[in-house]
Amino acid sequence: MAPTARGSCETAPVVAALVILLGSLLTAHSVPCPHPDAPRSPSRAELRVVQYNIRSGRGLDGRADLERTARTLEALRPDVVGLQEVDVHWSARSSWRDQIAALAERLSMRAFFAPVYTLPPPEPGSPPRRFGTAVLSTLPIVETTNHRMTRVSSLHPERPPRRRPGSAEVVLDLEGTRLHAYSAHLDHRPDPRIRRRQVREALGTLAADPAGEPTVLFGDLNAPARAPELAPLWRRLRTTESPPGRPTYPTRDPRVRIDHIAVSPEVTVSCSATPWSGASDHLPVLAGLSVPSGEHGE
Repeated sequence: MAPTARGSCETAPVVAALVILLGSLLTAHSVPCPHPDAPRSPSRAELRVVQYNIRSGRGLDGRADLERTARTLEALRPDVVGLQEVDVHWSARSSWRDQIAALAERLSMRAFFAPVYTLPPPEPGSPPRRFGTAVLSTLPIVETTNHRMTRVSSLHPERPPRRRPGSAEVVLDLEGTRLHAYSAHLDHRPDPRIRRRQVREALGTLAADPAGEPTVLFGDLNAPARAPELAPLWRRLRTTESPPGRPTYPTRDPRVRIDHIAVSPEVTVSCSATPWSGASDHLPVLAGLSVPSGEHGE
């Protein structure tokens, strides 16, 4: 939810603006987890990956500013990004923009968008309203899938849960290796039962991937890594944060790490970081990965 102002002090908006500006400067000029300059192993490829729930481009000030989102990502120099809460011609809150197309163009990346919701346009001749998850990549995208999982509708929460689309998968060509990248957004409600079911369904999807093909899962999982409902996930993947990293939510006063990057055993983690940015109510998560390169490793 968008942060609300506290109190009536006239200086509060100024202080908030300074905090957001300072955070933007820190993100832009203190890039963590730098690209390795030393020669790498000829059998492995190095990647920088980012997980980010962008809240439709709305920052701590409540304004939709997709350029601010783009600057946050640009400063982190990612090769692959998993995104949640992406608007595509959704509503006035994001100026009816196609946010994933705009980010892909701005960052010179390829993109795949997986809508959770697709609604009729506000008027005849306009594009449909869509909201969901996405993956951005500098690598070639060779396959895409919009997977279904059980969800409680945010538009009609009174309705029973049912399987809906909205979990993005892309297969990337990484120097001859097929790299599977997923973007997932699990249920946010305190009751873990829906998340538990979603984890089972996600594991079923992962099990269909060919053996030996590496996986990266980006997710706003709406639970910390130690949550019991996430435990089955860690039997197949492992989180990139070791020891557990900085909390990611809410940005103004982070208290819990619910945003994660998880990888399969073939992938090694060289570094991880949680840089500050006021471009969303979630903080981005950055990781440096080393992945087997099929072109050189066979």
